[in-house]
Amino acid sequence: MAAFKEETIISTLLGSCVAVAIHDPTTHIGGLNHYLLPDGLPNESLNTRYGSFAIPALIDECVRLGANRSRLQAKIYGGANVIAVSSLGDGIGKRNIEVAETILKQMNIPIIEKNVAGEHARTIKLNTANFDILHNSSGGGAGETSKQPVDVSGFKPLAIAKNVKVLVVDDSATVRTLFTNIFTKSGLEVVGAAADAYQARELILNKKPDVMTLDIEMPKMSGVMFLEKIMKHHPIPVVMVSSLASTGDAAMKALELGAVEFVHKPSQFDPAVLKDLASMLVDKVRAAASVNVLKKLKEAPPVSDIRPTLSSSPVVKRAAELKVVVVGGNAGSADSLERFIKGLAADTPPVVVSCSTVANFVTAYIGKLKTASKVTPVVAKDGEFLRMGHVYFIPAEHHGRIAPGPQGPVLKLAKGAPVASQLPSSNVLFQSAAASFNKGVFAVLLGGFGSDGVDGLTDVQKLGGATVVQHPDEAQFPYGPQKAIELGVADEVLKADALSGYLMQYRNQNLY
Repeated sequence: MAAFKEETIISTLLGSCVAVAIHDPTTHIGGLNHYLLPDGLPNESLNTRYGSFAIPALIDECVRLGANRSRLQAKIYGGANVIAVSSLGDGIGKRNIEVAETILKQMNIPIIEKNVAGEHARTIKLNTANFDILHNSSGGGAGETSKQPVDVSGFKPLAIAKNVKVLVVDDSATVRTLFTNIFTKSGLEVVGAAADAYQARELILNKKPDVMTLDIEMPKMSGVMFLEKIMKHHPIPVVMVSSLASTGDAAMKALELGAVEFVHKPSQFDPAVLKDLASMLVDKVRAAASVNVLKKLKEAPPVSDIRPTLSSSPVVKRAAELKVVVVGGNAGSADSLERFIKGLAADTPPVVVSCSTVANFVTAYIGKLKTASKVTPVVAKDGEFLRMGHVYFIPAEHHGRIAPGPQGPVLKLAKGAPVASQLPSSNVLFQSAAASFNKGVFAVLLGGFGSDGVDGLTDVQKLGGATVVQHPDEAQFPYGPQKAIELGVADEVLKADALSGYLMQYRNQNLY
């Protein structure tokens, strides 16, 4: 939502969301909002993602700037039936349009123009001085239905690799057969299976796979050594796998060399375990296969942060003591997480991290952090009281939940199936923190493939906590952050190096 006295161009991108433009033709004061839903639940904190709040707030802001309420005019845009924008339900665009019409009628503000509904996303640009609006649709001709998912976060469209060709490299014939069956049933093409690095090299040259799964422990040449050679001479996206718990240093080294992700192979082939493995493995391989596509999209010149970060003060929603900081992310987020943690002050409120990638080699990762951090990183334990100045990492194969205790937040660990294809899941952590501490939660979602953490951010925002996402142009996998921005649940969009400073500013404003 924005309104100005001076002539200003305000732009937004709309899918099922609606934008209401307001203007006073005498003072030439005008403004524009953009909301996702018609209204919220009674216990939710009011914010501009809801039309019932965003429209009166925009009108009040124009009046505060000097507009005459009796002269105000309105225009309405958006509310399309856009395919695959979100899972919020059918007819949301229509309901967003209806709430605008109802509120403006109640406030006796005439609607002088409407360009709503349809099947396509659209970009609009408002000139606040003369109330002119430039309008462009992202769809085809009249009557055409969009078949592609539409990104309305304002960043580049997300590309997902299709027709993925996979090479499986593992010294176990059982695992090679298992992975081949999993990939084939999921629509991926397995172009070969190799028992060692030398067989794999020939297959890479002859079959040209899009992505490779690579075992860490293999005869003749270790997976990490082979990865290093491959990245120098024939770089392709690689997902590392291992059934050994002692491979933490090797897994971390593999990510540093350029591997995209790390997956634990099950030591037992239980049907329930295999079902969970299949879901996670396919998602991670598809993510890896899209890395090259994403790099091409990121070849544009770097952009600045959406808002000033360290030099400006964050908006404090409610005066409340900050009880706990929760951080989520998965593929490609290990480096950003390290930069965030190394920037934290010794008196930071307790931080709990749910990152499925780091969880697989958490002991080695913590060892790396300890040399340059003011906070104390530790592997989380069930029932542990969370202390200031500590960062708790949820270990592999566990979900972490935060509960209130007699001395403050307590962490509960439990084994379970993946949620949103992640174990541990950011959704599980975020939602438990929001339910337990409401306005006392600060949630950070780093990059990752898939939507894990987005539902959790939604709950944190609903209950008055702060929500921050990593800047999509910086994240290797911007899917989670972009989805959060699209749904209006990201209060701030920051690069990794700005996160710790912003957190401390937020904490200090809540204290004083």
